[in-house]
Amino acid sequence: VARQTSETRMLIAALHFLAGTLGSLLIFVIGVRISGAKGFSAPFGVVFVGVACAALAHFVSQWATPAILLLYAISVFGEAIRDRST
Repeated sequence: VARQTSETRMLIAALHFLAGTLGSLLIFVIGVRISGAKGFSAPFGVVFVGVACAALAHFVSQWATPAILLLYAISVFGEAIRDRST
């Protein structure tokens, strides 16, 4: 296995931060649309998800980003469906 330079590792972390943040923002917006909410405030959670994706991709595995986004989607869509039924 080839060793990665520190620049490559930081680029990978930045890309996972961007993918995590944009992916969770997209999931959040779709969840809000499904729930039928008329208005909402800007979510801070998307930044937290982005940071978690970058950190876990850097220290654990690059497969952590899709796993985190899947768990976040399950949570958001479950809450949206529950809100829609009430």
